[in-house]
Amino acid sequence: MKAVIVEEYGHAVLKDIPLPEVGYEEIKVRIAYCGVGGLDPYIVSGEVPLELPWHLGYQASGIIEELDKNATARGLKVGDRVTLDQHEFCGSCYNCMHDRQNFCDNINNSFMDAMMAEYNIIQQRQVWKIPDSMSLEEATLVENIGAAMPAITLAPFRIGDSFMLLGAGTCGLLILQMAKLQGATKITVVEPVEAKRNLALKLGADYAIDPKNQDVAKEAMKITDNRGFDRIVEGSGDSAMFPLCIDMVAQCGKIVIFSIYIEHPTLKFDFDKIWFKEASIQGVFGQPNLFPRAVDIAPKLDLKSMLGPVYPLEQWQEAIDAHKTMEHARVLVKCT
Repeated sequence: MKAVIVEEYGHAVLKDIPLPEVGYEEIKVRIAYCGVGGLDPYIVSGEVPLELPWHLGYQASGIIEELDKNATARGLKVGDRVTLDQHEFCGSCYNCMHDRQNFCDNINNSFMDAMMAEYNIIQQRQVWKIPDSMSLEEATLVENIGAAMPAITLAPFRIGDSFMLLGAGTCGLLILQMAKLQGATKITVVEPVEAKRNLALKLGADYAIDPKNQDVAKEAMKITDNRGFDRIVEGSGDSAMFPLCIDMVAQCGKIVIFSIYIEHPTLKFDFDKIWFKEASIQGVFGQPNLFPRAVDIAPKLDLKSMLGPVYPLEQWQEAIDAHKTMEHARVLVKCT
């Protein structure tokens, strides 16, 4: 089968590799589409250093072609249209037994990529049937929904709380929609790319701020009558925005750090601004056991509007380049 593989940092190739046999409780899925994930360009460049060779791709959908005889616990069958959970774990260590599978002690890297390929052999617990109403293209976003969900669940808010999102990336736009479903108000998106600001407004934002041409803090205070926002999700990936979040958060508000900062910064801020506001800061990492809920909530979200250009597997590099322009919420690779 053909698969995109990072053989050395800065260099990935599409090559033919053997297709593994289906093992115990495993399922063979013919990959239909794989989304270009936010980490993919950084995995190729080595800015997110993973053990090489690394098989690229972690947001995929496809069709079941074969199942091990022991992979029928959830009623999956040949021909089912499915989405794939990249998260694998041992299930037996301390963290797994305490519902923290994203911190599994026994799997060195608990994220199984290898989905930007023609096929994937995967454990049955990582395969989820999608609703008939969902296209295979939309199904690539289920992984993003699961990844985005903790930005809401780890810092729950009351209906009517004001909400700000910095960065309208793929996960950010899903966080926005889920916040709206949760009853957030004054939903405000800070995003430098005009196309994404417009998409955010279409998906439910009440306000969109251009950080290149507007004073973000001034606009935030205007929108909230000088109170600040009850919830702020920092999803821009720009660590320079973090101190601004502290200035804009309301008394007793919460800041959620959703971004991955490639430069691994040391964040500096005025502690008194947190102390006297009684504000809190919440980090986000991983998505244990969220795929079932992600599949269930997906039909409530506008995924179709987020879909962008589609490239054949042979043009995987063009797909990554299109993603890097930041103009699209979802770039797809058609794998078969």
